Amino acid sequence: MSEKKIIYYPPADKSITVRALVIASLCSEKIIIKNPLISDDTVNSVKALIRLGVNIKNGSDFIEVTGKCKYGFHQRDIDCGESALFLRLILPVLLNQKKTYRITGKKTLLRRSFKDTLSAFESMGAHIKHNNYHLPITVYPSELKPVKYRTSSAQTKSSLLIASLYTKEIKIIEDVKTREHTERILEYLGCEIKKNGNKLYIAKNQLMAKNLEICGDISQAAVFITISLFIGREILVKNCGINPLRTGFLKAISDMGVVVKINNKRYISNELVGDILIKPPKILKAIKIYNITPLIDEVFLIALLMASADGVSEIKNTEMIRNKESDRENEIINLLHMLGVSFKKKKNSIVIYGTKSFKKISCIDTKGDHRLAMVAGVLKIINNPKIKVKNKSCVSKTYPDFWDDLIKFGFF
Repeated sequence: MSEKKIIYYPPADKSITVRALVIASLCSEKIIIKNPLISDDTVNSVKALIRLGVNIKNGSDFIEVTGKCKYGFHQRDIDCGESALFLRLILPVLLNQKKTYRITGKKTLLRRSFKDTLSAFESMGAHIKHNNYHLPITVYPSELKPVKYRTSSAQTKSSLLIASLYTKEIKIIEDVKTREHTERILEYLGCEIKKNGNKLYIAKNQLMAKNLEICGDISQAAVFITISLFIGREILVKNCGINPLRTGFLKAISDMGVVVKINNKRYISNELVGDILIKPPKILKAIKIYNITPLIDEVFLIALLMASADGVSEIKNTEMIRNKESDRENEIINLLHMLGVSFKKKKNSIVIYGTKSFKKISCIDTKGDHRLAMVAGVLKIINNPKIKVKNKSCVSKTYPDFWDDLIKFGFF
């Protein structure tokens, strides 16, 4: 394998693409979304919006959306696929259409609880039928009342912000700071958001159509950065989103002794973007993660790096990763056990004792979790190229070209 620096362009950000699609559908004029991610989650979001009457056209590197101006969505049942984000964003839109809708999904989405978001809307007077906060969900015409609502979920916050386009004076209180892509898109399209510490609300809720461009996804880049750290090669990640509330992974590896340099900083559609240069250290230092929120999508990768670090590391607040595509807290424990890494499970944290070598793994069951499948890809490179990966195709949820990209860079 050549020791030349890896130059990597990550795929477009899934979180921003889905948000852009839904918010563009609420505008009255055409919006072109440049460089969107095309994956299972975004394709299913587009299909659902088209069923609801939104005019969407796909180009070679763009999606053209002509929205419904907040109202006038068709009365159709929709399937969200596996996108929890799309479900949460479209929910307040449907509640305000004065029609009845049935919302369902597939696979991992059927296992997930939406109590956080549904409880928020029930407190506002929404009439919603659900299966103990699981799918399917039926939405009935509702008059939503303004509330003050406390949450630690970025997606629930985003759902309430979309609701604020219809109902004024919804006040949101964040227990912890979470990613704010929704706020950035809304502000870029003309909304005014008032913030005071951990409190925020929309003061001006009129949208103005403007084209959007999607930056590279830091969560996908983190996989290739992790590979570079294990094999000891520098990597330059180009055109990558570096939203301060999404760079917890970069902060963590910097604390572990990795040299992280960000150049060519600029804004694309109100999102901070840059080129990230990573230089691996000879030895990774043990660290403690007290706030899991800024790296919630990269927690498998951080756990793997901690397992090879010099010393004792800890990930706290792991209760926040139990209700994802899999129970990621439990899957981290399973992974550490298979690798022969010593650990201690506490109530809401995992203590990891670093080791110089891993046991060879023969098989990983992804449980349909795309993040776990990508970790399996890392382990095929650093642990055993013959690892059998069950349901490896689940990466198509957010990164359809993942396995091809590993081959393209010569890792297999």
